[in-house]
Amino acid sequence: MLIVGTSEHLEDLDREYTIGEDLFVTAVAVALSGPPVFALLDGERIARVDGLELAPVVGLGTADAQALAADGATFIVGRAGAHLVTVDVASGSIAELSSFDAVAGRDDWENPAGPTPDLRSLAVTRDGTWLVNVHVGGVWRSTDRGATWSCVVPPEADVHEVVAGSDGVVAAAAAGGFGWSRDDGLTWEWTAEGLHAPYCRAAALDGEAAFVTASTGPSTRDGRVYRARLGAAFEQCRAGLPESFPFNVDTGCLAAHGGQVAFGTRDGHVFRSSDGGATFALAAERMRPVQAVRFV
Repeated sequence: MLIVGTSEHLEDLDREYTIGEDLFVTAVAVALSGPPVFALLDGERIARVDGLELAPVVGLGTADAQALAADGATFIVGRAGAHLVTVDVASGSIAELSSFDAVAGRDDWENPAGPTPDLRSLAVTRDGTWLVNVHVGGVWRSTDRGATWSCVVPPEADVHEVVAGSDGVVAAAAAGGFGWSRDDGLTWEWTAEGLHAPYCRAAALDGEAAFVTASTGPSTRDGRVYRARLGAAFEQCRAGLPESFPFNVDTGCLAAHGGQVAFGTRDGHVFRSSDGGATFALAAERMRPVQAVRFV
């Protein structure tokens, strides 16, 4: 199942069915183990994809939520100003993670795109490690469900998305290239080899296959999609795609699973590959701006 969220609706693209309308899909969360699927809507509420419908889970009180991840019976929600809350799935109770508000160096975080740092993306690894991507404040790691934190990627890396794959592999898209870790996000390697420019906005993993979107900068007119085996040079995905896009393919809009790859664009197109990114075809067009793409 390929779930696509836009600025106006949530859709199951495989079944060509609109699950929810007249809503802004802020983020979509799918655990590494698979369903259920959860959506962060309008920055203020969480809903579960229940068949072909949306089932309300909890309201967050204010419309400042930016990122969502699921860890078993707990949601992790990133809010504006780089704050974190957890939500108990069963009861809907919300708790602020004061531990994250107290991490070292927080007062020095600066966001060039806004007045306060953003909580841009979240990831939960198969072993239950939490990874939090602050824009711009680094990537933070917790192995005790948010009780304590360590900075594993410094703020100057300017990370735009962190994602978790299988077997302890984690990846990140950053202003200086693509990063990956084979030890659950503890240590990192970085590369921009094969990219036409190092500025990266989205990343995805499918086993040893890595995918990333790269461009010349935040206001680019030359965004492209790449693939590689982890540790190898990237090659541009070309067949079935334009030579480049006049914008970035953004955080949350690139996904890969089981040999399939998909990404969505701000001008309402979704491209899909069934052969690991070797060839792509247009899967949807004339949609509203795509905000999230996820395989289930």
